[in-house]
Amino acid sequence: MSLKTVSGNSQSNAMNKGSSGLYSRIEPYLLLLPAFAIFGMFLFYPFFRTIYLSFFLTDKFGNAKVFWNIRNYADLFKSASFWTSITVTVKFVLGVSIGSLLVGMITSLLTADEYPGATFAAGSYAMPVAIASAAASMAFRMIFHPTSGLVNNVFGTHINWLGSPEWALFSVTLITIWLQSGINFIFLSAGLRNVPKELYESASIDGANYFQKLFNITIPSISPTLFFQIVINIISSFQTFSQIKILTQGGPGDATNVIVHAIYRDAFFNFRFGTAAARSVILFVIILIVTLIQFKFEKRSVNY
Repeated sequence: MSLKTVSGNSQSNAMNKGSSGLYSRIEPYLLLLPAFAIFGMFLFYPFFRTIYLSFFLTDKFGNAKVFWNIRNYADLFKSASFWTSITVTVKFVLGVSIGSLLVGMITSLLTADEYPGATFAAGSYAMPVAIASAAASMAFRMIFHPTSGLVNNVFGTHINWLGSPEWALFSVTLITIWLQSGINFIFLSAGLRNVPKELYESASIDGANYFQKLFNITIPSISPTLFFQIVINIISSFQTFSQIKILTQGGPGDATNVIVHAIYRDAFFNFRFGTAAARSVILFVIILIVTLIQFKFEKRSVNY
C-alpha cells in the first residue's frame, strides 16, 4: 500500500470522526426541535406578543396602532375596578385553593382503609376530574336557580345564589372547590398509600390516637404531595374562567369579576386589547411571585 493511500485513508477517517462528533453534539437539539417549535408557536410567541401589546393602543382586531408606553399599566393601577378584581381574585383563590385541598384531604382519608363500598366512594370522590367545568356549570346553574333550584327547595330558602352580591362569589367558589377536589383526592390518595404502615403500628404501640398519627405521621409523610397540590390549586384558581363566564359573567356588578374574566371583558367586549394584555402581564407576575414565595418556604415545611 502506498504512502499516499494511507494518508488518504487517515484523512477520511478523521473527517468521518469529526462529522460523527459534530452530529452527536447536535443530535439532542435536533430531537428537541419539534418540541421547541410547538412551544415557540403556542407558548413563547403569545407570551412575548402579549407583553408587546401591553405597551400599545390597538384597533378592534388587536393590531398595535399607537405606542402608549406604560400608560395601560398606569390607567389600570388608577382604576377602582382593577383593584376590585384583585380583591375578588384573592378571595376566590384563597377559598378555592384551601377548600379544595381540605376536601381532597378529608375524602382521601375516608378511603385510606379498606371497607365495603370504599371503591365506590373513591370513584365518587374522583368523579369531578372527569366532568367538564362548562357542563358542571350548566348543571349548577339549575341547582342554584332562585325559584326552582334544588338548593332552595331542599333548605326552604329563597336566596338568589348567583344573582346577589352577597352570595355570588361564595357560590362560584363552592362549585370550583368541588370541581378541583377530584384531582386533590387522586394525588393525596396516592401519597397516603406510600406512607409506611410500620409507622402507624409503632405509634399505636406507643398509645398514639388517630389525630396524633394524622399530625405527626400522615401529614409530614405526604408533605411533598401537599406542597405540589397547593401550588397547582393556586395556579388553577387564578386561571378559572368557564364557570364564572357561564354562571355570573363577572357579576352582579363586579362581585365575581376575577382578573381572568376582566381580561376577557377588556379584549372581547371593549376591544381594548392593550389593556387586556397589561392585565395578563400583571396576572403572570402575581402568579410568578406567589409561586416563588411558595418554593422559598418549601424547605422549611416539606419533608423528603
